[in-house]
Amino acid sequence: MQRADAHLHLFAAGYPGRYGRSPAGGDELAVYQGLRREHGIVRSLVIGYEGEAGFAGNNRHLASLAAAHDWIAPVAYVPPDGPTDGDSLDRWWSAGFVGIAAYLADPTSADRFGDWLARHTAALNSTAALLSLNATPAATDRLGPALAALDGCTILFSHLGLPGTQPVVPTGDEAREILTPLTHLARLPHVGVKISGLYAVSEPSHGYPHDAARPFVELLLTHFGTRRLYWGSDFPPSLDHVSFAQTLHPVGLDELSAAERDDVLGANLLRALDQRTASAPTGRPAADRQM
Repeated sequence: MQRADAHLHLFAAGYPGRYGRSPAGGDELAVYQGLRREHGIVRSLVIGYEGEAGFAGNNRHLASLAAAHDWIAPVAYVPPDGPTDGDSLDRWWSAGFVGIAAYLADPTSADRFGDWLARHTAALNSTAALLSLNATPAATDRLGPALAALDGCTILFSHLGLPGTQPVVPTGDEAREILTPLTHLARLPHVGVKISGLYAVSEPSHGYPHDAARPFVELLLTHFGTRRLYWGSDFPPSLDHVSFAQTLHPVGLDELSAAERDDVLGANLLRALDQRTASAPTGRPAADRQM
C-alpha cells in the first residue's frame, strides 16, 4: 500500500501550537520527511495558510519547497475574496501549485468565495485544480452552485466537514443533521471529504481513538463511499493532541476491505494528483514516487 497524505501544513517559522512552539519538536520539514519515509507516504497535499499575520508568506514558502521536493503537492491559500492580483492563478500553476485552499467560517465568507469561484470557473476546470476547503456546515450550505460548476476539479472538504467539538458521542441522526449541507453535495461526483482532524471532534482532544468522530465517518462512508474519502494527518497541528502514528488509524474504517482502505489512505489522492498532472498547463513532470 502506498499512502498519500491529503492534509498537512509546513511553515517557514514553524507552527506555534498550543504551547507557543511547533509540536513537531524541530524542523517541520525534516521531521515530516522522517515520518513519511517511516510510514510509506509517497505524496503529500500541503495546505497553504495565510489567514493570520504570523503566517504571511506561506504560499511563497510552499513554492520553494515544492521546487525542491517532488513529493510535495502544494495548494495556495486564497482569501474569501480571492487574490488581489488577477493573474495569481497562472503564476501559482507555474510555481508548481496543484490547486487552492480556502477557509470559510460563515455564510458571508462562503458567498464571497463563491462569487470569486464563479469568475474563475473556466480557469480552474481547465487545469483540473484541487480545492481544499475548511468550511463549516453553515458555510458549506452556500457553496452548492459554485462547486457544481467546478466539475473538472477535485474538491476536498477538510476535517470531516468541520462538525465541531462533540462533548458526547452523537447519534447517527445528530451527525446527519450537523453534516446535512455536506452530504447534500455528495450528488456531485467531484466532491470528496478528508478523514482528518478527528481530534477536533473529540472532547478531550487527546481522547484517541476519538469515538465522537465515528458517527461522522460512518455517515460520510454512506454518502461518499470509499472512493471519495481521503486520509490526512493534519501535521503538525495534530501533534498537539495525538501521535502521528495515531493519525494513521482513524476510527470508523475497521470494516473496510483492504482495497477500500488503500483507496482512502492514499490511492484516491494519487489518482486526483495524476489527473491534475495530466491537465497541468506547465507540463511539470509527474513526481517521482520512490522513497
